[in-house]
Formats: sequence, structure tokens, C-alpha cells
Amino acid sequence: MTHEEIRGSLAAYALDALGGEERREVEAHLGACPECTAEVEALREAVALLAAGVPAVEPPSGLRDTVIAAVRSERTAVRIPRLWKAGLAAAAALSIVLAGLSLSLYREMAAQRAQLAAQAQLIAMLESPSARAATLRGTVEGSVRFVYDPDRGQGMLVVTHLRDPGRGFVYQLWLVAGQSPESAGVFRPAPDRPVLLPVTADFRRYGAVAISVERAPAGASRPTAAPVLSSSL
Repeated sequence: MTHEEIRGSLAAYALDALGGEERREVEAHLGACPECTAEVEALREAVALLAAGVPAVEPPSGLRDTVIAAVRSERTAVRIPRLWKAGLAAAAALSIVLAGLSLSLYREMAAQRAQLAAQAQLIAMLESPSARAATLRGTVEGSVRFVYDPDRGQGMLVVTHLRDPGRGFVYQLWLVAGQSPESAGVFRPAPDRPVLLPVTADFRRYGAVAISVERAPAGASRPTAAPVLSSSL
């Protein structure tokens, strides 16, 4: 196979989806091609990040005791008329607590659904023969990969172990065409799970991808500082 044909098989190789002669050809090529070897490593690291998964939503500790105590207060209020006011107050307090918990759990579940959707999109890209991967490097420590499929115009920034940019700041992703960077979204790192930032674009237009630190919450229309991480595409 030619170099370009090998590149078209790298995503499948990273997923251990090749066998027989095709796998041997790819492995022989990797032994002599640092470019493809680096791309396979980036793809495999992106696959490994999916194992982090999404943690289950657990109700806050003490919720059960709070509910039971409030219910007992309500029952006591029914049996003892002079404690009705206290019982009603407890019921009102319980309603407020449950409303707050419901909102918190709803937001957490919505975030998990978005995470799962992003993971499914990443897996679909990795299964594509035209998938590519770039490792971003620079002045901050972290594991940052950009996986993209130029044929489908879909991409995904995959981030772990990246330090917090500081209060009032976010990381902003840029797609760079010549000297013209275009914003592709903002994010903040998460300490307990990968950050997956989907990107839709015509990647054939761009020669590089970069990340800078910008003001929260929405970032900037143009970079205000030098990139802290970057890679060619």
C-alpha cells in the first residue's frame, strides 16, 4: 500500500480492527514512518480516553435522612395540632431542598448526556478511514489531542490533565488558515473526566490548530495572547 493508503487505515489499526496482511503492511510501514507512528499514538490515546467514561449521578449524602426527618415532622404535625406550623414549615423547606436537588441533578444528567453524545461522535470518527489526529504541544502540561475527519468535516478536541487557566479565564480553540485564526469554541478543564469539544468545519482550509487563554466566559473574537498549545493539521 502507498503512504496515503496506509494513512487511511491508521484509525482502524488504532482500534485493532485490522487483521492479516493489511495489519502486517501497516506495521511494516510504521517502522519506517515517524509521521504515521505519531498519528497512531495520538489516535490510540484518544481511544483510551473513552475508558474514563461518565460517572454515575449519586444523590448527595444526607438526602435520605433529610427527607425522612421532614416526613416525620409532617406526620407529627398531623397528630399534634399545635405543631402544624412547624410541620408546614418543614414541608416547605423540604420542597425547596428537593427543588434545588432536582435542578442540580437535571444539570448533571444533561452534562452526562452531552458527554455520551460526544463520545459516540468520537468513536464514529475513529472508525472512519479518513480520520486524522494531531497532538497539541506547547508551554502548558496536559494531554490534548485533536481528532478530525476531513471528509466529513467533523472534529473533536480531547483534553485531559490540563491545568486550570485561572479564575475568570477559559481556554479557546482556534483553527488557523494562514495568518487568520478562527474561533472553534471555549472550554475549561475538568479534573475527573475528559473534556470533549466537538468542532464542525471544512478542515481542508486550515493548516494548524491552536489554544490560547482568553477571558471568560465567551473568549475573544481574535486571540489576545500567544498560543499555549498548537499543532499542524
